[in-house]
Amino acid sequence: MAGPVPQKLFERMALIRVLEETLLRLFAEGKLSGTTHTSIGQEAIAVSVGAHLAEDDVVFASHRCHGHYIAYGGPPELLLAEVMGRDTGVCGGRGGSQHLHYRRFFSSGVQGGIVGNAVGAALALKEAGEDAIAVVFLGDGTLGEGLVYESLNFAALRHLPILFVLEDNRYAQSTPVDLAISGSMSARAEAFGIESGEIESNDVLELYDVFAKRFAQVREQRAPFFQVVHTYRLAPHSKGDDHRDPREIEERWAQDPLALLRSRLDETEAQALEAQAEACIVEAVAVAEAAPVASMVPAIAAPPDVDTPTPFPADSDTFAQSLNRALHALLDADDRAFLIGEDVLDPYGGAFAVAKGLSTCFPRQVITSPISEAGMVAWATGAALLGAHPVVEIMFGDFLALAADQVLNHATKYGWVCGGDTAIPLVLRAPMGGGRGYGPSHSQSIEKMFMGMPGLTAVAPPHLLDPGTLLRRSVEVGGPVLFMEHKRLYGRALETVTGGRAGHFYVRATSSRFPTLHLSLVEFDPPDLAIVTYGGSTPIAMEAAEKLLMEAEMVCDVIVPSQVSPIPFAEIGGCLTHDVPLVTLEEGTTPWGWGAELIAGLVESGDTRRYRRFGAAHVPIPAARSLEQQVLPNADRIAEEIQREFA
Repeated sequence: MAGPVPQKLFERMALIRVLEETLLRLFAEGKLSGTTHTSIGQEAIAVSVGAHLAEDDVVFASHRCHGHYIAYGGPPELLLAEVMGRDTGVCGGRGGSQHLHYRRFFSSGVQGGIVGNAVGAALALKEAGEDAIAVVFLGDGTLGEGLVYESLNFAALRHLPILFVLEDNRYAQSTPVDLAISGSMSARAEAFGIESGEIESNDVLELYDVFAKRFAQVREQRAPFFQVVHTYRLAPHSKGDDHRDPREIEERWAQDPLALLRSRLDETEAQALEAQAEACIVEAVAVAEAAPVASMVPAIAAPPDVDTPTPFPADSDTFAQSLNRALHALLDADDRAFLIGEDVLDPYGGAFAVAKGLSTCFPRQVITSPISEAGMVAWATGAALLGAHPVVEIMFGDFLALAADQVLNHATKYGWVCGGDTAIPLVLRAPMGGGRGYGPSHSQSIEKMFMGMPGLTAVAPPHLLDPGTLLRRSVEVGGPVLFMEHKRLYGRALETVTGGRAGHFYVRATSSRFPTLHLSLVEFDPPDLAIVTYGGSTPIAMEAAEKLLMEAEMVCDVIVPSQVSPIPFAEIGGCLTHDVPLVTLEEGTTPWGWGAELIAGLVESGDTRRYRRFGAAHVPIPAARSLEQQVLPNADRIAEEIQREFA
């Protein structure tokens, strides 16, 4: 690579400086809202990295991202319009200062999260055979986040082409680095077998040479490198919140990266480049101010539905066997699909053997993960951003809590912030529920923590539908899907529907991607009551309905949506007889639960029927069988209470 052209580097650094100073001025004038985090004093790092980026390289940045965006090649007018809340912004005003997307540039305001996403992007680049690499900027404060270490470990294990750039600007917001970081920064990466480098410099020419070597090494070796650059933030953390000693800041201005480079340029030339940067930003502000303010952004809608055949079970597979078949078919048909999970390799094949045989048939596409739930979801999200089709197996649904940040703040946000032009085809498989004596942290139904998240579809297949087909359809949705598999169903044979009947029940189904089932014991004559339930609670509801008919001559329909979030109100409403009492059944606890949301939605639509909710007792799930049976809902108690209240 030819040597650097100082004028080009200064031009880009001056543009970043003027942009950042303009944002602070606009805030002071009351023309901006929210927050902004400038990179004044750190421009040399962004520009020296940006000078070595290839067109297809992927860049992730954190909240202090403006300089990285400009160094990547992002148009300043789109950034200014974004921060000024205009429709013409790079994300239409949805992302603001911290959440930017331009081509293969992504940023987020949550510390640590982007490190995992960048590692996932590097995984996708490697598996797709691309020559590009991933680059991720992180700050000294981000070293406090556990996901960073999960991701360093995974990047080293998988030999991924990623350059970690740690900008140590001495402060994590207001906390000095010596109060937050112990030991060596570079040694953290070296502990995982990742080669590292460390330099203290604001000299863009010196840093240019350093990153020339780092980029060449990552490209040639296709392996991670961790570069620490000690620098200093000359401006406040955000807007005006600066409580540092003014004398300390004044001393640091002597190492201003622009001044260091400016001293090597012709004065007339430097002034011309500064004037050029000033004119560019002045024009960009004027264009943004003239643009329409960001318009109302509609809520994230569920994926458009499709008219499809109802996936009734076609053979005598068990629930787990159907899922296993579907995963075999998916990996065979889709080279960009992969399964990642803990202990998924043969001969074990996962905690519930759903992955049995997959790694033998598809060794490249089945990835065993360290015990890193947040990591798995982060890596899968980053890979999905680049067009991979990941399926994540969470060993127990309870452990989804460890990955909640990635689901809430990353997987469900990127597509929306990016304006809908970036799909996140991610499926999270989560074994839920009790009944097997696994105790308080391995038996919960915690789906209500995730249902209702904008952009997340939640699916809970019952034993009356083929779960493998629903899993394949989840991959096709193109957005993140939480696919909940009840542990009690794994070994159960799927119930075939013959002549419109399953056992004693007549069965109807909607023709949507994730159908809603309507079960009746009396060939759809008007019932006395309806139970609405999902997933592993379906057999309990069916048993309760049979008991009510036999013991109390109460006719009880059972309605089973396989998509539980967003709730398919129209489909459920189409199965309900007017004014018939409705009972909801879920295995999670009822406060703030799925049943409450269903009832609230029906009431808001003008429904005046009587309601009752059933769920687990409001306590943790105990391990002893006798205690577990008291806590979890069962058919006998449900039938007894329905008789007492509605007979």
